[in-house]
Amino acid sequence: MNLSPLEEKAQDIGPALADIPDHVANPDPSIYWSNNYVVLDFETTADLKGSPVSPSNRIVLACWRGADGEMHHCRGGEYEQQRLVECVDSADFVVAHNAKFELGWLRRCGVNLRRVVTFDTMIAEYVLGGNSLRPQHLGLDATLARYKLGSKGDTVSSMIKAGCPVENIPEEWLLRYCERDVEATHELFMLQRDELKGRALEAINYQRNLVTPALADIEANGMKLDEEAVLKLEEEKEAEYARLTNRLQEFCGGRNPSSPKQMREFIYGELGFQVPTDHRRQPILTSSGDPSTAAPVLARLVGRTARQRKFLALRGKWSQLHSDLTKYIRKFADVVRNNQGLLYGNFNQTATRTHRLSSTGVGKASVQFQNFNRLFKPLFRARNDGWSVGEADGSQLEFRVAVHLGRDAVGLHDIVSGRDAHQYSADIIGVSRQEAKAHTFKPLYGGTSGSERERTYYDAFKERYSSVFSEQTRWTQVVLKDKKLTTEWGMTYYWPDTKMKRSGYITNSTSIFNYPVQALATAEIIPLVLVVMWHTMEGMQSFIVNTVHDSIITEVSSEERSTLTRLSEKAFTQDVYQILSKLYGVNLTVPLATEVMYGPRWGVKETSVEYQAEEGLWKDAAQASNML
Repeated sequence: MNLSPLEEKAQDIGPALADIPDHVANPDPSIYWSNNYVVLDFETTADLKGSPVSPSNRIVLACWRGADGEMHHCRGGEYEQQRLVECVDSADFVVAHNAKFELGWLRRCGVNLRRVVTFDTMIAEYVLGGNSLRPQHLGLDATLARYKLGSKGDTVSSMIKAGCPVENIPEEWLLRYCERDVEATHELFMLQRDELKGRALEAINYQRNLVTPALADIEANGMKLDEEAVLKLEEEKEAEYARLTNRLQEFCGGRNPSSPKQMREFIYGELGFQVPTDHRRQPILTSSGDPSTAAPVLARLVGRTARQRKFLALRGKWSQLHSDLTKYIRKFADVVRNNQGLLYGNFNQTATRTHRLSSTGVGKASVQFQNFNRLFKPLFRARNDGWSVGEADGSQLEFRVAVHLGRDAVGLHDIVSGRDAHQYSADIIGVSRQEAKAHTFKPLYGGTSGSERERTYYDAFKERYSSVFSEQTRWTQVVLKDKKLTTEWGMTYYWPDTKMKRSGYITNSTSIFNYPVQALATAEIIPLVLVVMWHTMEGMQSFIVNTVHDSIITEVSSEERSTLTRLSEKAFTQDVYQILSKLYGVNLTVPLATEVMYGPRWGVKETSVEYQAEEGLWKDAAQASNML
């Protein structure tokens, strides 16, 4: 039987790390000590804050410091930047502050991002700070101030902040401003490079920068909404919302459910609810001293009379529908009507304390690409007829990572034997398997509160996986003493206010239990899987449109489905072992696994296949850790 080239590739992808550029397959942070680099800054028009995904935006000015050490510039659009493109193509890496922005524009200039390595001075500062720096502290001005490099602020900076179009700023002023940015970024890079040298953080910084080009490319793709489904849902939910609003308004005697003042008078006055209290048992009040009507506060109300309970049920339905409409449905409908159904997001690489990605929407439809409400995933489809939406998911990834970090032999046995963790929790708590999922791994993150049967399960979990719990407890003791914790792969997290209370409880325990597990799983492993998949998909029609914590979402042509399935398996269960070992010296002691799913819409599973890493990739490491 004659096979097409794609079918042949699907049958024999080749050894792990094949077809991956050397800077990914053999990660080497020492590349940053090369003198062959470009320091770059773009000034652009300002629609959507200058985002390269906006077709109405254009480059006004590009300034860069070349490998020759000289300053260069080009005033003109993306089709006039040939000299810059040549410099970038011949450089070993590109330096910029918030480099993903520059990469988005380089992509529009025709640069192949799969050939670009970056050193992002914002990411470097984030890595050096662990969890101690907030996003507002990572801007170029704030970072320069910490290094005593002065400020780039001047008249031009004030004009831009005031909304003056960049293209209207006098050329000489703008050039001086842009060149100063390049010079300051270069000075900052030199200092950060010295500070990172010889530390484990040097490899972590390299990993974060490996991810940046992939994210810039994914952002440019956007996600496609199903126009018909969105508009139909909008019509249904708006009608339902109108009915619920009328019912709630009638119940409240004509008061406006959206008016805090009217609701406060009705809830705490006429209905007689007790004002909820905080952890100090103090009433939760607004800044003006009135009882709060914020949704999280109202969610804590306890109905003691039939009328109170009826109000809470009605208000709960109304509040949820109001949230769905304002956070998702109306924004989706706006995208359908005004942007051809293409929703764009911006991945934030330096926002979370754990170092995993977060996201914000671009433009009016500011919908996060992370923490996406499952109910609305089926509103997204592939933009090409006959294509599918694919999702490759790291199966129980955080539990597997916790077992590795704790070197837990029982956990390893349960993973290898395929023990059903959710059924285990369901049996103890006395609920269905689906209901139990919310509780199964709660104790992994220090969760202890709940019903008597839930608490019984949490204790059973800690007893069964005692090595995981012992390791997490050790972390809290280290932080209590040192106010910081350095992970197995070299990331340092800080909790300077940690102390032990009279009860023996160590403050910050929940986050101390959580950070190393969540970080290794979703700040290190999944981003590396994403990088591998993105590079190995070069030349394919199919493309990546999103990544959500432990999964990667694609739009897939029917001819390439088998190829992408095999590539996903390799990335999740083979390649990532080798890269983790080469980059961090971390040899995973557990088998990683993935489920690869396809369907007509995101979250609608028509077909799926599961894979788990073979023994050769983890068994030796597990034996060396006395887990077998």
